Parts: sequence; C-alpha cells; structure tokens
Amino acid sequence: MMGQTIQNDSGERARLAMRKRAKREDAAGFKRVTLALSPEAVRLLEGFMAVSGHTSRQAALNDMLERISDDMFMRQEFLAVST
Repeated sequence: MMGQTIQNDSGERARLAMRKRAKREDAAGFKRVTLALSPEAVRLLEGFMAVSGHTSRQAALNDMLERISDDMFMRQEFLAVST
C-alpha cells in the first residue's frame, strides 16, 4: 500500500509540473501542435540534441526553427517563394 501512495504522489507532482509548464508556455505565446516526424527527421533532431545540449525534442525543434528564422540566408532558403 505504501508503494502505491508514493507512486500516486509522484504522479500528482508530475501532473502539477506539466500544468505549470503549460501555463508558462501559454503565457509566453507558445502554440500546441501535434507533429508526426519521419524517422530521418527524428535522427536529425536527436543528433542536434546531442550537440546542443537540449533535453527535449520540443526545445531542440524550437531552437532549430528559430535559428532558421534569425539567419537571413537560411530564412531565404526555406521561406523564399519562387514562381
């Protein structure tokens, strides 16, 4: 019975932490989206995580996309509209 109580307390703390994180992200203007990534995209993302020190795919993906946005050459490469 004691183990179940510890597990319930741990689960409740995790739920509270996730709710706090969601509130912080909402306040910062983050939008929630569900993505399905290809195996190659996951390998690339995990490789970036290994060299950048990110501990989550979400943080790594945000960083990658923000870097594209900040660099005018990469931005042109990815966002340029050609007709």
